[in-house]
Amino acid sequence: MTKGITRRGVGITLGAALAAPPRIALAKDKLTVVMSSFDLLFWGTLTAQELGFFGQQDLEVELVRAGGGARSLATVAGGDAHFNIGAPSSAFRARARGSDVTLIAPAIAQYTDNVTMSEAWARRNNLTPNSSLEEKLRALRGMTLAVSSVGGGADQLLRFLCKQAGLNPDRDLTMTAIPEGAGMLAAMSRGRIDGFVIPPPTGDDAIRNHGARPMFTPGRGEIPALNGFVYIGVIARESWLRRNREVAIRFLRAHQAALDVIHDPARTNTARDAIWNRYQQRTEKALFDSIWENAAPSYPQNVSLESSMIDRIVAFVNETQAEPLDRRGAEAAWTNEYAAQALARPA
Repeated sequence: MTKGITRRGVGITLGAALAAPPRIALAKDKLTVVMSSFDLLFWGTLTAQELGFFGQQDLEVELVRAGGGARSLATVAGGDAHFNIGAPSSAFRARARGSDVTLIAPAIAQYTDNVTMSEAWARRNNLTPNSSLEEKLRALRGMTLAVSSVGGGADQLLRFLCKQAGLNPDRDLTMTAIPEGAGMLAAMSRGRIDGFVIPPPTGDDAIRNHGARPMFTPGRGEIPALNGFVYIGVIARESWLRRNREVAIRFLRAHQAALDVIHDPARTNTARDAIWNRYQQRTEKALFDSIWENAAPSYPQNVSLESSMIDRIVAFVNETQAEPLDRRGAEAAWTNEYAAQALARPA
């Protein structure tokens, strides 16, 4: 089941889900999972739902679109849902403020915002599909790039790339806020901007249908310093996990089954078509197929977490955000315990 949350109905809708009667023999365990949207960042979880992997683990999962990452995390932190598919850095900050939310698995293991440039900018800087990363980093100087919001993920990615290029993001290029992808496309077509930073499908559409060029595609692992970056993870309350260990393990086993399908050339199209049919029919099918192919490397091979992943999150946040993350505090906000047990047992 999937649904959205109204502002007034968060406590009532999700509270009722958590107040379900205790599990009886042969009954499925009921879970509520919240995420900010049903876009690319969450297709792993949606695949587990659409292909029946949760059901195979005796789980009845309600997927709820909460309309914002902070709101999704707050719903879990407050006990109104069981799992949040969201940003690890937000969980680390919540933990530092006294919450017991904990990261237990990666859901997206690459930075998924892409930098798309106009054909004119590519020509001006002699950039081709064979240009090196260093050549593309140098071409950031002087660009005017649109981001959806100042301080958001796109802004952070540009600041990180500028540091890689030895540029000052506040002096050597211009960032302008344009909230929607359609507005970015229009601005680039009029020559007001040289490119934009946004997750798919806007960049894919611009490249396929409007003559734009890809500049940076971190989701395919082409930025070595961000390769393996846990952009989105599986988050739950530590207190709930301790009481529901077997349920959490089965939840991650279902996630692993979805990842296996996404990365299996013989089965990935089954997942792709299921997601398009259920959630993405407004996107042209050929375009969606291309987006899926480009997105597949963004999903981790397995649900395991490693200390190096946490280091990468902390380093990125501390390079791009004014409020730093404490490495020791982040260490208390993640565990591989449940993922290790999920991977150790046969499905």
